[in-house]
Amino acid sequence: MMMSIIMAICLLPILIMIYVMERNEAKPKKGMILGVTLPPEGQTLPEVEGIVARFKRQLALFCLVCAAAAVPVFFIDGEIAGLTGWMVWMVAAICLPMLPHILANRALKALKKQRGWQAAGTVRRIVDTKADTKADAASLPRPIDNRMLAAALVVCLLPLLLLFFFEDAGLRWSLFFLCLCDTACLLIIWACGRWMFRRRADMVSGDTALNQTLLRVRRLYWDRCWIVNLWAIAALNCLIGINMLWPVEWLMFLMIVGFNFFLIGVCLWTELGTRRAQERLTSGVEIIADEDDRWIWGIFYYDPSDRRLMVAKRVGIGTTMNLGRPVGMILGVLSALVLVGCVFIGPILGGMYNKPLGLTISDPYFVASLGEKSKYALPLNEITSVELRDTLPSAYRTFGVGMETYLQGTFSVEGDGSCQLNLDPTQPPFLRVETETGTYWFNAETPDETRAAAQELETRLGL
Repeated sequence: MMMSIIMAICLLPILIMIYVMERNEAKPKKGMILGVTLPPEGQTLPEVEGIVARFKRQLALFCLVCAAAAVPVFFIDGEIAGLTGWMVWMVAAICLPMLPHILANRALKALKKQRGWQAAGTVRRIVDTKADTKADAASLPRPIDNRMLAAALVVCLLPLLLLFFFEDAGLRWSLFFLCLCDTACLLIIWACGRWMFRRRADMVSGDTALNQTLLRVRRLYWDRCWIVNLWAIAALNCLIGINMLWPVEWLMFLMIVGFNFFLIGVCLWTELGTRRAQERLTSGVEIIADEDDRWIWGIFYYDPSDRRLMVAKRVGIGTTMNLGRPVGMILGVLSALVLVGCVFIGPILGGMYNKPLGLTISDPYFVASLGEKSKYALPLNEITSVELRDTLPSAYRTFGVGMETYLQGTFSVEGDGSCQLNLDPTQPPFLRVETETGTYWFNAETPDETRAAAQELETRLGL
């Protein structure tokens, strides 16, 4: 049940975000409605309004169906089956709401062609070089500078000071790996931020001042988005490090969920803020750029003659790949495969961890295994005590695997502190083994096997 609660908290906001973003596509921005460029007089025609109204109804219906489908998924019995159900739901929740968009985009393009609004000839992306000259550079927002990056890196790496307080080597490596990953994230954010600022202004209209203002808006919101993400990751890294030293089970859950909602809120704030500004600035303006033929369904960019691999989306601050380039097509296919591959995460985890637990003595070690793979090999001469218990104390994972039927890795166990676990918490009894270097909790596939292993170990050690 806990897994379903976590998945619901993490995935249901995706559906809400898609609904909000897709509904916003129906508002005219930069002369476009649902990815189709229309003249100002065409945007208020009854035919256009009818297509938009139908799109909104269909979008609401599809999202409601997806939301209703989450209810039976929530109550699927079994962790692996439940995870698989949630992954299938996630893929459906991402793809299905796109169908109303595709249908509306096709209908608007057909109406545009029928009314003769289609631009004549081959239309390429137009760049306003005057809007990005050196004379105007000072008035444009600047990317994250090196000093801000350095300050965020210092905050992110502060938890490394806690390494001296950890006695468990596994926890030290876990904290070091966490800092390493988050540092890499900060560097990627900094690099992406600077790369985004290299883009030039699109010539949306013949007014250079307007084009520059649109560029300023995009860069301003990009700058805000990158800075907030930079400091949010650095702060989260510090909080996780502190929680690893003084573990509080509910606090880690609260931090991860809170961070998830915070990032979703920041993304919506920056994207919708940019779109609102674009909507106000281009209301009633004659648009001279028309790239509809190069945007499949208004979503995917395809232009073999464009040498760029990554291009800015026409609305908002998003970026997409040019599927007209071979590398772009390969990356697009790989992205689709990764999305569909999420459905197989459950079966893969089941194949990895749904294996029999084993406890054996193989001189000179006492071995705890999963399937044929040894997880822990304890030297017999270092074991100081062996105890068989019918209940497992409250345990909080700090690093490792935490499934309903399999716990493995470093856990904070009530009464013992940091311990190593390799067991099924639903199959008592549990074997507590204390060594000169730490405490371990194990069990075997069946209760009889666990008791037999405990008796054999006690006999061998003369305890």
